[in-house]
Amino acid sequence: MTTAALLAGALTAIMIFFLTLYSFQAFLTLWAVPELWSHWRVAEDAYFLSLVGTNALPPISVVVALYDAERDAVPFAHTLLELQYPRYEVVVVNDGSTDRTFALLQEAFDLYAVPPAVMVNIATEPVRGYYRSRTHPRLLVLDKEHGGAADAMNAGMNAARYPHALATGRNIVFERDALLRLTRPFLLDRDVVAVGSTLRPANGARVENGRIVPGTVRGWVLGSQTVEYLRGFLMQRLGWNRVGSNLMFPGNTTLFKREHIFALGGFRRDIDSPGFDLAIRLERYLADQGINPRTPVIPEQVAWTTLPETLGSVARARRRWQHGVLAALRSNRGMLGNPEFGMFGLLALPYLAIVALAAPVLELVGYLLLVIALVTGAVSAGFAAAYLAAVLGYGILLSVWAIILYALTFERSDSRGSIPRLLAFAVVEALGYRQLMAWYRATALFPARTDS
Repeated sequence: MTTAALLAGALTAIMIFFLTLYSFQAFLTLWAVPELWSHWRVAEDAYFLSLVGTNALPPISVVVALYDAERDAVPFAHTLLELQYPRYEVVVVNDGSTDRTFALLQEAFDLYAVPPAVMVNIATEPVRGYYRSRTHPRLLVLDKEHGGAADAMNAGMNAARYPHALATGRNIVFERDALLRLTRPFLLDRDVVAVGSTLRPANGARVENGRIVPGTVRGWVLGSQTVEYLRGFLMQRLGWNRVGSNLMFPGNTTLFKREHIFALGGFRRDIDSPGFDLAIRLERYLADQGINPRTPVIPEQVAWTTLPETLGSVARARRRWQHGVLAALRSNRGMLGNPEFGMFGLLALPYLAIVALAAPVLELVGYLLLVIALVTGAVSAGFAAAYLAAVLGYGILLSVWAIILYALTFERSDSRGSIPRLLAFAVVEALGYRQLMAWYRATALFPARTDS
């Protein structure tokens, strides 16, 4: 076989790979439409108001780990204490901060030491003290030795008193009715073991009458990330609801049962993405227990996150995430394609492995091979155009579709300016930003592999 034939065959195989991948993502986005409709039918405000103050709602512990957060520890704790929910607590863990984080919390909330009446289900770094607030009875503050975010979350889970928990971070801003919306699936279906929600970018957002309203997206880095969020973390995750195999990340905006976290030994400290790892281990544990779980994602805007606005920050975050995903997949490789774990093992986990590991490498290899093939005359200009349409054009169409669905279904989207800008960013994201992300993710695989 000639070199030209090998180049053409390799490019054809890569093109078919991306056509198949994008077609499946289109299928997920299509399934998001009936999922949206079914949620809106039961998510009327009157429904939530009728539940407030009743015994139907499960009590919830909101756990947050803070480290060197003196600038926003107090205001963040205040936002959590202002959530609209009849019975919940806020557990703030000061993870050995070297600044005035704990001192400011102590001053703002008039903290006083209480006996450590805690059952330690997960071993953590020593906790120096437990504190209650004289002004906010819902608040419990832990001051512990530094052990990292995962260790702090484990300490918070030990100290929490309610069966349902939500682990979050200081970069998350919740809507006041977030807990009400997250608990709804638990009330409607007894097979639900965890509920997640989609995160929206909070950069440029403003608060009006206690509600968060999106602002105009500015800058190509932030705009491209916003397109990514709408396409991958909103519409496609809703589509996975219909498949019956949604991967829950016990962190940020996922409501889960503490007993499951204890059964798994808590969050791992030796991994970059402990939430992702714990999500996979949770699926394994439930399958081993003979539990056929439901882990739905709700579409309501319950939480917002601040995205990094510089390319360097995005690069570091993507490499760290890639290291964690690779480690988690390697630790649980026996689940890949295994029918014992249902649709999660047969479809969801292999899909995540393909998207995280194979897609970025194949994309970069494809661009290189295409240039070589064009220079050597191995393929025609028409083939090159078809290849780029499949690899880039199809992705742009998926982004546009997700943006249009977002504009049509979420009432607080700013139709006066943000939607046209997002449509423009859908092109920018595919022509430049995406290639950089593929490079960051692909190069992150090799150090992670050699370090093991």
